Amino acid sequence: MLRFAIPYSLNKKLFDAWDYEMQITPDPQDWVCMLDGDTAFLTPDFGHQIQRYIDLYPDTGLFTCYASRCHYKVQIKKGTQINNTDILYHKTMAEKARSELDGRIKEINRNVAGHLIVIRKKTWLKIREEVKNNTTSKKILGIDTKISSAVLKAGLKIRLMRGMYIFHYLRMTEGIEYTKHLK
Repeated sequence: MLRFAIPYSLNKKLFDAWDYEMQITPDPQDWVCMLDGDTAFLTPDFGHQIQRYIDLYPDTGLFTCYASRCHYKVQIKKGTQINNTDILYHKTMAEKARSELDGRIKEINRNVAGHLIVIRKKTWLKIREEVKNNTTSKKILGIDTKISSAVLKAGLKIRLMRGMYIFHYLRMTEGIEYTKHLK
């Protein structure tokens, strides 16, 4: 099974929100697609796209995808205009990524941003304690990188779904470095 969730914590303890989503996932073989609240899928069959990657690469520790904006260049499709505010431009980018790169991956051997993370419950159970221990003093910032770091430390693969592109607002008006709302 593949579930979709947008973890959110009123007290800004994002680990707790992630952990809750994984706790309510019934089977260790199930996958959960965790999204930031400022993202949007731009193709109607996004769930089928993600399931296709799961089926093709079931040994993956964590999947991520391209985004319209991201702190990490590896998660931005080459040629993307990250400051373009036209949603139709980004829909075209999503369709282009899908038509040209569907089913293709890129292995990433470093931390990734969490605009979209697809992770299996059994992987979460394997890395949970390490993530919890490394995020006790954190609220929102850094949770995603601690998760990806723990996945790599566990010897699992992080794979970029090259045919998947989502819109990520990521402080487009405020400036990408603005973080006051996260503290």
